[in-house]
Amino acid sequence: MPLYNRIMLRKLRRLFHRGLRLFKMVSEAPKIQGLFHERPPYDTANISLWYSVIRNNPLTSDCQVIGVSWYKKRKGAEHEFLRFDISSPDNQHTCIVIAEKSGGCVRSPNSDATQVADTLAQTDTEVDATTSPLTPPETSALSPDVGDSTKMNTAQIAASFCSGFERYACDRVYVATRISAAGAWVEEKCDKSRLVCTLSFTGAKPTANELATLLYVTSAQEPKCNLHDTQCHWFAATVFDALNILYEGAEQDPTPHQAGTICGVPVDFKASGEEVYAKYRDARAALSEEVEQQRRLKQEQEEQRQREREQRQAAEEAAKRAEEERQREREQREAAEQERQKEREQREAAEERARAAEEERQRERLAAEEAAQKERAAEERARAAQEEIAKLLQEVEALKRAGASTQQA
Repeated sequence: MPLYNRIMLRKLRRLFHRGLRLFKMVSEAPKIQGLFHERPPYDTANISLWYSVIRNNPLTSDCQVIGVSWYKKRKGAEHEFLRFDISSPDNQHTCIVIAEKSGGCVRSPNSDATQVADTLAQTDTEVDATTSPLTPPETSALSPDVGDSTKMNTAQIAASFCSGFERYACDRVYVATRISAAGAWVEEKCDKSRLVCTLSFTGAKPTANELATLLYVTSAQEPKCNLHDTQCHWFAATVFDALNILYEGAEQDPTPHQAGTICGVPVDFKASGEEVYAKYRDARAALSEEVEQQRRLKQEQEEQRQREREQRQAAEEAAKRAEEERQREREQREAAEQERQKEREQREAAEERARAAEEERQRERLAAEEAAQKERAAEERARAAQEEIAKLLQEVEALKRAGASTQQA
């Protein structure tokens, strides 16, 4: 398919995927640092830094490599790199990781000063109008073109001139979410290169964590990059063959292939696969031991936290029981106080009724006394009246006798 058609197809795919996400018909890509990156142009780091990021994230053990692609540049030293398609933990999304070895820093053996080669800086800061900004530093700018004897001679002269210098490799990875703007930048690099071989896995698949370990130990196996050597071919071949050997059910297509060649001529590089495999196994064993130690430490910490939680819970329950006991005592005291208050009120009511009855009796006594006094006064008045009447009768009788005496006389 022509390059323009592939670019348009990716744009349509991103637009369709964006619409699905807008209507929440598909989930968003996970936020896993070092793997899924959507904003253009892409995420990049040297392999050692990327390895430290990946190995410390447990989610990367759930991300599986579903395919490996071996690419070769179409011109120059035919620089080679590997592309890894890695699925998300839920298998709903895919990220792309490109790994490669290229020239890096120049160091003089007589000096500790190191100056960074301009290859990476130019890649990150200068973007040609017809070239993707993704294109990383390549050994094609540093290695000879075997098809051109003039370039070969020039490279040999440069290599002999720089024989007193060592070039430390800039082994890097480029990361992006596949269906995203960043993924388009990464896939454009692949479009401009030639696919020479693929590797698929029908059985157990390597995880992103295992891939990072393999890339790291392979990069550390050859930390330097001679200006006249072809370590990019060695790096790609070593990693590719390691995955093919380490995982049963890996299927390579085609076999044989044109990788590891320049203009069809096989590149001569030393075989160090066994050393890399041994270091990979040692690194995975060390990482497994470290993970196990971290798991045990985490388990011990969790058990300690659980004990502390249980102690806090027991203390809280004891405090709760004590508070409930105090509450019951308070309620009992309040009930007793209410009972005493009720008894006081009843006594006061009884005393009030007794006082009222006493006052009533007092009023009755007073009324009776007043009535008796009135009766005595009435009796005295009646007695006085009777005495007055008797006295008057006596006077009348005396007057009668006096009148009779007068008449007789």
